Amino acid sequence: MATASKKHADFVSEPMGRMRSEALPGIGPILGRRLAYMVLGRDEVRFNRWLHDACGANEEQQRDCHRAIQEWSNNNV
Repeated sequence: MATASKKHADFVSEPMGRMRSEALPGIGPILGRRLAYMVLGRDEVRFNRWLHDACGANEEQQRDCHRAIQEWSNNNV
C-alpha cells in the first residue's frame, strides 16, 4: 500500500466542515470545480464509477479520493 500524502493526512485529520472539494486527495482545482460530493453507501466501485463519470477522475484519483473519504468517515461518522 502506498504511503498517504500530506494532502491525505491533512484531510483525514480534521472535520470536513466547509472544506473545499480540492482538499480531497486526487482532486485538484479542475476536478474540484466539477465535483459535487455524494455518498453512495460506502460502495467503492459505485463511488469510483460516479467520480469518473461526474468529473473524469482517473483510477489513481478515484483511489486516493475514496481512501480519504473512507478514512474520514471511519474516524468521524
